[in-house]
Amino acid sequence: MGSYCEIYFDRTEVCGAKSVVPDHFCALFQESDRAIRPSVDEEEESSNVVYEAPRAVVLSRLDLLGCTAATARERLEAWLVTTREIWEEYCADGGWAEETAAALHSFSVEDWYRRAPDVLATMYTREDATDEIDRRMRDRDGEGWLWFDGYGSLMSLRALLDACVGVRYVSLDITALIGGGWIESGASICDDKRASAPLDPRPLATAVILAEGSTDIRILQHSLMALFPERKDYFSFFNHAELSVDGGAAYLVKFLKAFAAARAPLRLVAVFDNDTTGRQAYRQASALGLPDNMIVVVLPDTELARQYPTFGPQGEHVVDVNGKAASIELYLGQAALTKDGALRRVRWSGYNAAADAYQGEIEGKAEVEAAFLRAVANCSNPAEARMEFPELAEVWTTIFRAVEKAGEEAERKLHDRVVQVGQ
Repeated sequence: MGSYCEIYFDRTEVCGAKSVVPDHFCALFQESDRAIRPSVDEEEESSNVVYEAPRAVVLSRLDLLGCTAATARERLEAWLVTTREIWEEYCADGGWAEETAAALHSFSVEDWYRRAPDVLATMYTREDATDEIDRRMRDRDGEGWLWFDGYGSLMSLRALLDACVGVRYVSLDITALIGGGWIESGASICDDKRASAPLDPRPLATAVILAEGSTDIRILQHSLMALFPERKDYFSFFNHAELSVDGGAAYLVKFLKAFAAARAPLRLVAVFDNDTTGRQAYRQASALGLPDNMIVVVLPDTELARQYPTFGPQGEHVVDVNGKAASIELYLGQAALTKDGALRRVRWSGYNAAADAYQGEIEGKAEVEAAFLRAVANCSNPAEARMEFPELAEVWTTIFRAVEKAGEEAERKLHDRVVQVGQ
């Protein structure tokens, strides 16, 4: 008979797979979600091995994969249009299809979202369907209307999770696969799956973060771990130090050109500083016509930088340094930026003729970073870290949104290609 793994919404079984854990199931989780729990079977002393995460966390991960609420609804709408057309054609062959065709014409996307929670909750406990729509949604052969994008697909799971607003946790139970000998009891299946497909952009490969230098990368890496640990396995980081790779905004643009020319399948996110040089390089990169898997962002404007102390040939002034001197250090929290009771000044260092603006940088950058690393290590939980470092939370929100937007567009284009092939 074989052994199965299953996806659950709380204690409701949603879908499963025989003998293996599919890549797209693993894409919902990371290794830190793994837990070993006592079995609920009172007649047998055993443990269950599961990966479990809160509903909101799983939704945020699906967003990063391009499976957003908007794309799931679009896919459902497209399925409904196509399925109606198919059953209308069946009606031409006789009366056997009329009941289903009529049900489809009365069926709407809103009906699907309304009915889906009850269908899931009673899939294995209620045999009698209330009507033709209910009967079709309960089909268990993988072609049922519940699984409009394919049985167990990420897009279908996204829509189901959107419909089931009362769900608290999503879990993947691999107990039976371990018991059946299909996988080792100590196997780190999420880590192993991601390591085996580092260049595959869907769905397990990480988004690789590139920045202007090793300091930016180090800060981004530590801040992701502290502020948003539930998404850490969905990103990896370019290592400048490993081969002494040059840094700087101009080099970051060159890297993007090289990766694009090589048609590298990696999903790349280039992060530019919010200073004069970084803004100029960001505009250059945005104008390159890069492929969809290469994303460019610039550090966001912040309220802290709108009135910031500066020093230059004209003396000391409090000015808006967004877009002129907001390197990554200016996002490390007021405590790290404070020395002797006052914010460290931005020192104007030179004039950029191409951008027709002055460039500045914070004084004591190494000391600011060191203070940040000490402070972030002492945060007891992600919520505290996000409160302590609101500017870094904005940085990561900007990156997440850019990745989600690119993922949405990639899913739409993939769907369009599949439709074209099928026509």
